[in-house]
Amino acid sequence: MRHILIIYTCHAACCGERLSCHPARSRRVYKFIDSATTRRMTIAAAHLALRMFIFAALLFFAVSSAFAENGKIFYSDGPSDQKKVALTFDDGPGANTERILEILKEKNVKATFFMLGVSVVKHPELAKEVAAAGHEIGNHTYGHVSFFAYKGADKEAKMESEIAKGEAAIKKATVTTPVIMRYPYGYSKKEAIAVAKKRGYKVINWTFGCDWEKKPTAEEMHQKYLGALKNGSIFLMHDLNGNPRVPEFLGKFIDEIREKGYDIVTVSELIKAE
Repeated sequence: MRHILIIYTCHAACCGERLSCHPARSRRVYKFIDSATTRRMTIAAAHLALRMFIFAALLFFAVSSAFAENGKIFYSDGPSDQKKVALTFDDGPGANTERILEILKEKNVKATFFMLGVSVVKHPELAKEVAAAGHEIGNHTYGHVSFFAYKGADKEAKMESEIAKGEAAIKKATVTTPVIMRYPYGYSKKEAIAVAKKRGYKVINWTFGCDWEKKPTAEEMHQKYLGALKNGSIFLMHDLNGNPRVPEFLGKFIDEIREKGYDIVTVSELIKAE
């Protein structure tokens, strides 16, 4: 309201600096707050509104930045506007690592190996061989704990411990420090992303993988991978066990990727292109 009506009850002497009584109304006085007071109140309200607007804007940009930052930490594929893909191998080094390394060398391809700390401790020379061949090494934690199933109150501490132990094993065997990681089973809830960020990692999931399925033949599996080929694909396979199907179709799959005009790069190269 521009004016505030204040009712005063007049006494015998009805006076004051800003109080005047109409002669015909000896018992009541009507007064409006003067224009200077109105201006002061309007200015105060404007200042309050401005402060609230600034606070809301700062909050909006803080939240927007947080979402943008999380988007840069977690990836399940690369850029959709570039014909680049990445091949990744989990859980090793193990029974299939040497054969996979031979195929990659023959095809002049660099891949990314997400190594388990426990596998590295078991096969340090194989881990060193992967690094010496120029492939990228990522951290797959130490013992492949499923954080989907883990119910302990120390869940975040357990995550950090698994990451730290996996990192230590990789550094000892290969003298390299991984900067990307993949949680077992692709666990990617917000607390997992926060722990990875704290440890200085980017979290990498995958676009497609199926080599753990028991029923498909090598050729059926090959066709599934080929059918998932697109810009930015991150393919997941495993090198820990002796499953012969991946080595059986991997060379041909690499040839087909290239025939379709795609470059095969490491994960870090792929996400750097965004």
